[in-house]
Amino acid sequence: MAVIGILAAAAALQAQVTISGEITNGTTRKPMAHLALQLISPRGGMQTAAETRTNSVGRYRFSGSSIQKSGFYLVQAVYQGVDYHGPVQFAGKSAATVNITVYEATHQAQALSVDRARVLAQAEGDKIHVEEMFAVSNSSEPPRSYVNPAGTFAFHVTGATATPGAAAMGLLNMTLPQQVTAGKNPGDYSIDYALRPGLNVLMVAYQADYSSGQFTLGDHIDLPIGHLGLYVLPSGLSVQSNVFQANGQDDQSGAAKYVADNLAAGAPFAANLSGEAPSAASGESEVKLVPNSVIKYKAPLLAALLLILLWALGIRVSKEWPSWQAQNEGSSIHKEYRAKLDSLLNSMADLDEFFAAGKIPEKRYWKERLEMKAKIVALLKKGPKPKKVETYAARGVSR
Repeated sequence: MAVIGILAAAAALQAQVTISGEITNGTTRKPMAHLALQLISPRGGMQTAAETRTNSVGRYRFSGSSIQKSGFYLVQAVYQGVDYHGPVQFAGKSAATVNITVYEATHQAQALSVDRARVLAQAEGDKIHVEEMFAVSNSSEPPRSYVNPAGTFAFHVTGATATPGAAAMGLLNMTLPQQVTAGKNPGDYSIDYALRPGLNVLMVAYQADYSSGQFTLGDHIDLPIGHLGLYVLPSGLSVQSNVFQANGQDDQSGAAKYVADNLAAGAPFAANLSGEAPSAASGESEVKLVPNSVIKYKAPLLAALLLILLWALGIRVSKEWPSWQAQNEGSSIHKEYRAKLDSLLNSMADLDEFFAAGKIPEKRYWKERLEMKAKIVALLKKGPKPKKVETYAARGVSR
């Protein structure tokens, strides 16, 4: 009877775990009545842990024994085809409040612009790797999410050896791989990612041929850019440009810096790069780019800059892992490395949970997360390789 009583008490305590809040329409400033909601478990592969609807005044409530106070959840609201999420933070309590703002959708792109952008060009052997980051601002008033089935962000790249990869910064600054669609003309591409009011961080990566020791950068996007920085590695490469002005050298990475301001929509990032590049095996051009004063503008932009050189790793792991696993299943070496990789990925997920729950400061969170990603890089370099694996920048990525 005592054991039964203890179990009943534990079950009662568990049943008291609740998640509640309000869903508001940020365009109309009214509560969202009768909107379907899902409680998502990222650790469970984005599985739905519970479902509910808001009431007539936009309020909702999740409760039940299946909700674990120690778990990590996201409340998801889908409105007019756009996903909106809010992280659940119990912070040691049995109840959490998550309020989410959704917006009316629009096909009008007049309110879009790029506050700041960065381009990293790193020559290595007979290839040059180009990574671009854009802080896209949606300043629509009243605020609306920009959606367009034909593509919300169009870009042009020059000399890419394959379809470029693309990603967006999502909730908690996690990279979200995006499907890249080719345009009518060579080098034209677009992604269909809903641009919500405020700042949206988007990234593009590709590689081009550098066997001749020369590369002409002529990329552009269909949005005006307030400030654009170009980082070139190795720093000894010659850069000829009528757009960029030399701006010294980055103290952290050693990259040569160039800047351009107030680029019109469609204006190319024109620059001619030439010179000898270190071999791919030498490791002389390893990039350790750290954000500078640009971080003061937006917190999501800070996160993007911290991850700009490692974001492809996260996408690479998520995309290549199933095929890598299938090709090496049953191997003792595979099992050993799989266990190590699983441990690192689980540790990273735990770190994300602690940060979402407010248990660790932001500075420590990003420091430890970057260290974990560096360990994953080292592990993948030493581990067994698939028979044929292209780099992420050298091929397209499905959603």
